Amino acid sequence: MTPDADPSRQPPARGAGFARLAWILLDWAGSAFSTVLITLVVAYVEKVVFPAGGWGMPAGVIWAWTLAAAMLASAVLAPWAAAWADRRHAHQRALIVSTVIGAGGLVALAAAPSSARPAVVMAIVAAAVGFDLAQVFTGSLLPRVAGHRDADRLSAFGFAAGYAGGAIALVIATALVAAHDRLGLTAAGGLRLAFAVTAAWWLVFSLPAAIAQFGENERERHAATSGRELLDFARSLAQPATAAGPRLGVVLLGSMLALGAVQTAIAQFSSLALEQFDLDGPALVRLVLLVQAVALPGALGIGWFSARYGRRPAAGVCLGGWMAVLVLAWFIQTPGQLHALAVLLALVLGGIQSVIRASVAALAPEGREGVTFGVMQVGTKLAGFAASLAFGGVQLASGDPRAGLIALLVQIAAGAWFLLGPLSRVGGFR
Repeated sequence: MTPDADPSRQPPARGAGFARLAWILLDWAGSAFSTVLITLVVAYVEKVVFPAGGWGMPAGVIWAWTLAAAMLASAVLAPWAAAWADRRHAHQRALIVSTVIGAGGLVALAAAPSSARPAVVMAIVAAAVGFDLAQVFTGSLLPRVAGHRDADRLSAFGFAAGYAGGAIALVIATALVAAHDRLGLTAAGGLRLAFAVTAAWWLVFSLPAAIAQFGENERERHAATSGRELLDFARSLAQPATAAGPRLGVVLLGSMLALGAVQTAIAQFSSLALEQFDLDGPALVRLVLLVQAVALPGALGIGWFSARYGRRPAAGVCLGGWMAVLVLAWFIQTPGQLHALAVLLALVLGGIQSVIRASVAALAPEGREGVTFGVMQVGTKLAGFAASLAFGGVQLASGDPRAGLIALLVQIAAGAWFLLGPLSRVGGFR
């Protein structure tokens, strides 16, 4: 097995069209969780479960540190699960198991009463970890459904489908919450029903991926244990500059820093809107739907730009936009300014994620796609864990929900240096 990513890798001819559709539907399905997480789940935690805070902390800090716990758990589990999938040629099975775990966490959240605070927190962590692992295996399957030249467009189509699916799922979930009286439920009961329906959405639209043929290559040789598989991969990153290792290492490091900060910023955006502008649930949902509507063409536009002009310029546009969002977030004072900022955020929301996913898929050594995305997930979640802790800690110390933005800005700038700086020019991020 060569460590170099093969640019000529092509998706399997047999069933390739259905496999691509099934792969795109994974983003459509999983985005239902991510949109509900940053709207209804955060509102449920801060307005229903912890309306006056709890455990000696304000609700916003509990939310931030719940996400931090999920990120830490993902960081611990992802590399071992990915190495197992590579060794067993079981990326597809690992994807389905991860999806079931994530959806099961949502079902547990729906089943637990709001008074069971520890159970609520643990269910959110389980759902988030399942989602994170599913993202690892969605990324690892990209080289099996798209050739090197198609990866940018297919990745962008996936994110665009995700924004559409997430928006539709959120509308359905919100309608259920609004109709709780007619359904004979309390407001909290309506939210829990919405969580259960979101879990069903996630599972149903992931089913095509369970039967699609993604072309697992069982001829690749692997280490006898997952630990050795990870060690072999780590050694490959230090191979000479003619190999893919150093190129991939630079891209992974920059991606981890940037994505960790971006994911934390996305999760905290809703919390900031709730606390700073005292938005109610419907207003927050409308804000997120605005973001989804703008993000869909934004993702397609970045995918076209990346395929046309290169991944490095596309990443530069997205990272510059994210830094502008974080700086401007410090100064917004009115709901109108908040919505304008949301539009800017939406334009670059999925762009950097799409570009990075395509780049890592193209550089991943054949047969080690799972470990590659698993290691990236570890770094991303550790970076997100640190960013969430810093965000919550600064907020707790200063009493200002915006103060944590400084930590996110520094981290995104560091990621941009690796992805866009001198090292990236010889590091394969083109």
